[in-house]
Amino acid sequence: MNKNSGRTLRPSAVSTLASSLLAALLLAPVVAHAEDPEPPLGINVLEATFKWRPNYVSDDMLINADKDANNWLHYGKDYQATRFSQLRQVTQDNVKKLVPKWNLSFGVNDAQDSQTTVVNGRIYVTASQNKVFSIDGATGRMLWKYERSLPGDLGPRLCCEAVNRGVAVYKDMVYMATLDTHVVALNNTTGKVVWEKKLGDYTTGEIYTSMPLVADGKIVVGNSGGDVGANVGKITALDPDTGEIVWQTTTRPTDAKDPNAKTWANDSWRTGGSSAWLTGNYDPKSNTIYWGVGNPTPDFDPSVRKGDNLYSNSTLMMDARTGKIKNHFQYTPNDAWDYDGNNETILVDDEKGRKVWLHGDRNGHLYSIDRVTGKCNWVVPIARVNWVTGFSDNCRPIVNPEKVPGYDKIAKDIAPILDGGKEWHPAAYSPKTKLLYVPYIDSSMDIQAKKMEWKRGEWFLSSKVLKANPYTGGIKAFNATTGEVVWSRPQSTPATSGMLATAGGVVFAGDAEGWFHAMRDDTGEALWRFNVGTGIHGNPTTFTVDGKQYVAIVYGPGGGSLWPLVYDELFKHQNRGGGMMIFGLSE
Repeated sequence: MNKNSGRTLRPSAVSTLASSLLAALLLAPVVAHAEDPEPPLGINVLEATFKWRPNYVSDDMLINADKDANNWLHYGKDYQATRFSQLRQVTQDNVKKLVPKWNLSFGVNDAQDSQTTVVNGRIYVTASQNKVFSIDGATGRMLWKYERSLPGDLGPRLCCEAVNRGVAVYKDMVYMATLDTHVVALNNTTGKVVWEKKLGDYTTGEIYTSMPLVADGKIVVGNSGGDVGANVGKITALDPDTGEIVWQTTTRPTDAKDPNAKTWANDSWRTGGSSAWLTGNYDPKSNTIYWGVGNPTPDFDPSVRKGDNLYSNSTLMMDARTGKIKNHFQYTPNDAWDYDGNNETILVDDEKGRKVWLHGDRNGHLYSIDRVTGKCNWVVPIARVNWVTGFSDNCRPIVNPEKVPGYDKIAKDIAPILDGGKEWHPAAYSPKTKLLYVPYIDSSMDIQAKKMEWKRGEWFLSSKVLKANPYTGGIKAFNATTGEVVWSRPQSTPATSGMLATAGGVVFAGDAEGWFHAMRDDTGEALWRFNVGTGIHGNPTTFTVDGKQYVAIVYGPGGGSLWPLVYDELFKHQNRGGGMMIFGLSE
């Protein structure tokens, strides 16, 4: 502190420019009086303040997350959603030395679909029932937790148990979307609620389950609960500081004057579902948000909603500033099989120089789509598929009529099953190998449709028979430029976890039996595995604390669709229970 002539100069925190000015003032410590004709250096007041904001996440950090080896800041690791980490301490040679370092019990038995978000060694992770934990990444010590009080009548309205897929981080807050249709902003240091915003009415069946996306300085969320019909699919952008709605985009018509209403016969858009229940991603250069839209309703009776049913089963390209839809690609027009199109888009520049998104769909196919024009480059099957006989222009499916359910017939052995050739569990892309790693399901189903009247807040499936046939699955690696299968690693149970690829040449994934696997990224060769004691439904991530690499997996079996039936058999050999296990190399 410099004092002169009763005036005080307080440089509590200074910029580069202010530093040089301060140096000059220290050499000639004079503070100007108002009446001085010529203040020193032309500045009357030189002052700055500093507010300690630990773990502050800036726009620059989010934009450059693909170059940040230490943290895990987005649902897909980076805005491209590659789920690729630059960390290389864990390699193909030493991965066998991975051991559990600590474990966190979530204290709940529901399905766990979450993953970690990590900032400077601090983990933020959610559990079912809308719990949020802040954890010291090195020791597992809990720093704070948030436990939301949920309505007692919520349970029967949930499709897939009380799941949550994680929190977004931005500035000095973490953001969670809740089952009772709120977005909650928590102080990242204390866990205290800063604001919360109600976006819907859970009594209609609308809920929120997925991690928000931070894009263009906004918190963007999509809703779940489309299978009850009347809930309009919607994507909402909120002000990060106040929670006020900046824009909201619906994913199906809400007015007969909407041109897309013509793609829904008999005004069926009024109960058409098409929710936006998985996290999208973002291209800052074009300021474009990519967001998936789910199945139309009623799920299994397409005869009452003839037409393409836009924008169901599509990826939307949206202006991040306004929410306006710029383009779209639809994977399954007039869906009769509950093949949600919500799955992630992975933004890649392929080896032909094309700017594409890669998308593994529940309809059993992997797509390469031009992310500038929205045109399809190629489509290939992920596993066994028979609901199509081929594709026409722009990869539009040609439907096999024998696999369309009707009122008077059971369509048998429809492949894939409604869980998909690939479920919601995200794939990973390695810029090192140029391969896309896809968790797949190989199964089929039998369906018979029935006439059904819509009722508020009740399931609107229109199915008389819904039978799951035996499941298997595994991991496949596809050439991201051509769609060619490079390697396949089948397993006796469906793939029920997201993927993680690393610069160390190791790919990680979990399965329904509780095995957490590491494999070679170039061949799929098994390198290591560890059983966490119950099924894995969450996603693996990796990060550093104090310069050491750790790998995290959220575990806890269950979930929606037909999984409860499948897990009844698995539970003969395992128990429920949710938590997170952290692995590191042995010393």
